[in-house]
Amino acid sequence: MILKQNSNRLFFRIAGLGWTIFLGMLWTTLGCDRAPSADQKQEVVPKVTTVGVVQEETTDFDEYTGRTEASEAVEIRARVFGYLRTIDFHDGDFIKEGQTLFTIEPDEYDAIHQQSLSKIALWESKLEVAKANLARRKTLLPKGTITREEYEEYVAAEREAAAAVVTAKADANRTAVDLKYTTVKAPISGRIDRALVTKGALLTGGVSSGTLLTKIVKEQPMYVYFDVDERSLLRYMRQRDQSRDSAPGSLRKLGIDCFVQLADEKDFSHKGKLDFAESEVTSTTGTARLRGEFPNKERTMASGLFVRVRVPASKPYKALLIPERALATDQDIKFVYVVGGDGIAARRNVALGNQRGDMRIITSGLEAGEQVIIKGLQRVRPGQKVDAEAEVAKIAAAAPASSPPDARPARKPASAKQER
Repeated sequence: MILKQNSNRLFFRIAGLGWTIFLGMLWTTLGCDRAPSADQKQEVVPKVTTVGVVQEETTDFDEYTGRTEASEAVEIRARVFGYLRTIDFHDGDFIKEGQTLFTIEPDEYDAIHQQSLSKIALWESKLEVAKANLARRKTLLPKGTITREEYEEYVAAEREAAAAVVTAKADANRTAVDLKYTTVKAPISGRIDRALVTKGALLTGGVSSGTLLTKIVKEQPMYVYFDVDERSLLRYMRQRDQSRDSAPGSLRKLGIDCFVQLADEKDFSHKGKLDFAESEVTSTTGTARLRGEFPNKERTMASGLFVRVRVPASKPYKALLIPERALATDQDIKFVYVVGGDGIAARRNVALGNQRGDMRIITSGLEAGEQVIIKGLQRVRPGQKVDAEAEVAKIAAAAPASSPPDARPARKPASAKQER
């Protein structure tokens, strides 16, 4: 019994020692497998794409919303009573000044005018008779053949006939005007609205109460009205040549360019000039209304359109630009990664200016020609060596001073953790 118990104890001791040796060998083996090799100890170099910081001449712009308005607009109304005989245009036509638009029945007005002309002839004949009678009586007065009272009656008759001639001519002029108004002509050139009456309709005449026939708007040039704050207005008014000793004039004399973007357009392709500013700034809003004048030779702008307006806010200057996607954000700090000649990535905090399409103006923090990372930002850490591949920056969106930049919405800078 005692021998059996000792045998069991010896067995468990030998078995325990074997398991201990086995686990030690297994641990040693696993440890050897996990030991890094010489190649594995080398740091992985991330691949990135860079572009150079470009320097281009650009101009800052202020942007506003505005409405187009025809430079001239006229309501065509009937000046005389009568039935409408003809309509001599098609709805929506472009018509020229002096072109016939409507004809009102002229028969009655022509007859009245002819009657006025006959009255002129009648009174001119009576005037000739009165002058002849006065001349004869004038020779008889010194001889005492007629009295002074009789002579004065002939003088009055001659004057009455002369006044009647003037009255008849004035009445003929009035009837001629009425006859002329039976033919309604375009007072200006422009686009005509539809005819608001039909042939055969009875028209009411009058200067202000006449029947409205149609409307004409002149679209060349086209005006654009928009509101600006008082600081912007002062800045525009001071954009005169300071080298000349001259007082500030109207905006038209300053020749300030402005640009318009229509609702279906992506750029500001319409160029005009600021030509008017209201004489007073509205005290309740602190704004003033400005007007831009645009040639509109192709008639691409119609009256009443909603538009975006850009006005130069600075003179042309040299600006540093980088792609918008090169920017990263650390809370409220904007930064980029710059790759030096040794291939080391360095973080650089930057100050941002205005956006130019897909490009962003950098006011401080970078220099022209430096390489900034635009792709692979997620894998980069400050002071890390990178495998950089250079790419040519597309700066078409950075407009020169002579033309406006694209109107594209600003993008929100991505965080440093976002994949580029």
